Amino acid sequence: MAEADLKARADAEHDRITAILNDAGISERRMQTLAPIIENVSWMRAKLDDSRQLIKNSNIVVPYDNGGGQKGIRENPAFKGYEALWKAYMQGMNRILDTLPPEEIQEAVAPDIRPQTVLDTIRNKHNKP
Repeated sequence: MAEADLKARADAEHDRITAILNDAGISERRMQTLAPIIENVSWMRAKLDDSRQLIKNSNIVVPYDNGGGQKGIRENPAFKGYEALWKAYMQGMNRILDTLPPEEIQEAVAPDIRPQTVLDTIRNKHNKP
């Protein structure tokens, strides 16, 4: 079921991005070229949303014990994964945004299609009852 939900959210994001590009008059040939980027960015958006939920109550650093007396604190791997996914998402979105006329870009980067940053997630966690 979770996989179906992920697909539904990715499909909705795909439709939103495609609609923005179509409304901006992007050619069919350009749309075909962008298709793999749109597909991957849409999937990443859904995964970023899931990742934020996973890490919103997590610490940025976690203890580790490698055995043999090696203990310490390290960066939470979930945050590292989120950061890598975020960077890839932004690269894909930048490629998509590069195809839009300047007057269309502001609409395309409206808050409803921008994931929160990890910092915003942590701030919201502390501001909610």
